[in-house]
Amino acid sequence: MKHALSVIALLLLLLTFAGCRNTTRAPLPQRSETAKRIEAVLPHNWELSESNDQIIISRREPVTSYGCVGLDVNLFRHLDLWKKHIEANGSRENYKIRLRFAPRMSFEEYARLKEPNNQITVTKSTIIQGRDFYEDDAMKSFDPRYRELPKYYYEHHSIYLATTLHPWECLYPDEVAIECENVLRSLGSLFTPYSQDGGRRALSIRMSS
Repeated sequence: MKHALSVIALLLLLLTFAGCRNTTRAPLPQRSETAKRIEAVLPHNWELSESNDQIIISRREPVTSYGCVGLDVNLFRHLDLWKKHIEANGSRENYKIRLRFAPRMSFEEYARLKEPNNQITVTKSTIIQGRDFYEDDAMKSFDPRYRELPKYYYEHHSIYLATTLHPWECLYPDEVAIECENVLRSLGSLFTPYSQDGGRRALSIRMSS
């Protein structure tokens, strides 16, 4: 009797194991064609995630950021002092770029919203509330007239671009800053900008070795 029960128990165990092996795995989420295009231009040390109407591009290794507005000009004359300043005042953080997709905004609407934005003045003493992502004109967001505008358009979509780097901060060392700038430039090659006014700021104060 005990032998029969042992055989039955063994059979049940084998059936359970076989059932687990035959369980269909959930399919991996499919990349949209836009996400695939972006992923194709990213360096190997960057990754992409996609959800709802946005794509997040992340550098796998953290970056060093520091406040680069109103610095003592004496720092720029002495590389050793500059490095000590970064070590004392810089912070390690993750660098991400967010692309948010929305129904395409007309050029007329873009121009209408951009006009009051252009009238907002920003100074070195301007302070804005901290948040996870900052668009190019984020320092103007203190003014109630300000409206965030899309950076690019693509087919039927407007694309709002923002990064985790505060507008008053830079990246160190220069090589990392240039890498992030190149990723942003690569994104600009995939989509059409709404405006040709100016360009993206440099993400570091270039220091000679």
